[in-house]
Amino acid sequence: MRLLAQKLLKIISESLGLPSAYIQEAIGEPSQNITISFYPLCPQPELTLGLQAHSDMGAITLLVQDDVGGLQVLNDGDWITVEPLPDAIVVNLSDQTEIISNGIFKSAVHRAVVNANRARLSVATFYDPSKETKICPAPHLITDSSPARYLDVLYGDYVSTWYSKGPDGKRNIDALLIGNHL
Repeated sequence: MRLLAQKLLKIISESLGLPSAYIQEAIGEPSQNITISFYPLCPQPELTLGLQAHSDMGAITLLVQDDVGGLQVLNDGDWITVEPLPDAIVVNLSDQTEIISNGIFKSAVHRAVVNANRARLSVATFYDPSKETKICPAPHLITDSSPARYLDVLYGDYVSTWYSKGPDGKRNIDALLIGNHL
């Protein structure tokens, strides 16, 4: 999963017109965490969420789902179920990649829902910056016609804020939008 995350970040860097190692170097020595989530069947799934709406705080998240649907992404105000595919890995861009790309790429707002018929299992690999790393928009992506959209942030501070305030169903990255501070 680490190698896959690194390859994907290289491709994303190149797609932005940046050197292939740009995002990898921008996030510093990465931290990789794995979370296994089990969602038991729920007799009244309309009364609960498995995981509230949020965007992931790191650089990129790789998710392996079982054959039970439950992951949903927000698209133009509608929740879309990500149908599980055998042997597929779901790729979620996370908040720090959105900052580095100066908003060209967006972090995915998503949630997990439960169902009444079957339990669900997923395994997420989070590939995150070092907590000592300052994340900022790539200077090559800032021009007169496309100014910086995000404030610089020390990743460790971003994580602390995320955990102290919680996602609250929103994107914590929105607090870093420069227009929100004028």
